[in-house]
Amino acid sequence: MLFPSGFSVHSLRGQDNALQLAVMVFNILSALGFFFLAAILLTALLSSRVRRVSTWYGYILAWMAFCIPPSLVIGHQTHLDSPPSFQSCVVDSALMYASRPFAGFATLSLVLQMYLNVSTRLKHGEVGKKWLFGLIALPPAMYLFMFLWTLAVGINNPSQVELEPTGFYCHLNNPVPAIVGAALVVFTTSLALIVEGLTVLLLYRNWRAFRILQRRDEHAVSLSLIIRVSVFAILPIAGLALSFTTYVPNLPAAFFPAYNILLASFPAAAAIIFGSQMDILGVWMFWRRSYEMDSEGKLDLRHSTTNSSSA
Repeated sequence: MLFPSGFSVHSLRGQDNALQLAVMVFNILSALGFFFLAAILLTALLSSRVRRVSTWYGYILAWMAFCIPPSLVIGHQTHLDSPPSFQSCVVDSALMYASRPFAGFATLSLVLQMYLNVSTRLKHGEVGKKWLFGLIALPPAMYLFMFLWTLAVGINNPSQVELEPTGFYCHLNNPVPAIVGAALVVFTTSLALIVEGLTVLLLYRNWRAFRILQRRDEHAVSLSLIIRVSVFAILPIAGLALSFTTYVPNLPAAFFPAYNILLASFPAAAAIIFGSQMDILGVWMFWRRSYEMDSEGKLDLRHSTTNSSSA
């Protein structure tokens, strides 16, 4: 996604209180998103009762990476604070530029695997291992590429490394990394929407066979996961549209804190959407004796006889 440019930090100095509040909200949302997503990821990894397609794990990791950049400059995010060191600022900018495409490619990989899983399982086949490897490896490879490239640009051009005007994170005073990142986000978001449309069409044409598959095949993609990913994938479209407005001339400076807070809300939204799945909630309900999933993917909680007897 693109980043605020074209106005000076001096234009925000008359709004110190509002800006400090916006930065605090941004940091809190980022921290909450990271820790809740980490809890969801650990639950899925450690519990045998939670099953997800392989790219789902990379998808959650990508949105966790989305939350990391502000942690490197906390306490140095307004002009009232001391500026961050060059080392932390250049790493922070590289993490920030890399996290946007990472989330985009991870989303694309997940929706592609869901489509391929549904289409192949309907034909009683399986997705090829080479396809799976590519879907799993592409997002972190792109993340590593963007991180190393922008880090090298920053190290070789230290005068371009700075805290961006609103102070939420560091960036490079160079439009090229922002343009490349935005182009990658546009590419992955557009493809993900196309694949989601194809998945909906596939389910519509094979609905009865898909429901039978859900009851008989434990390796089938759950309808709940398809719906949740599809709903969440719509959210970045808002961020994508807003990213282009950063180049609108004379845009009010007050827009950018709201823009950054919206971006920080995506991981928290992901945590709510994916953390509310019943199998994960069932693992967290440690006070329950046991549970099982029925054929519709709903949680069936079974109380112990001592708790179910009336007084």
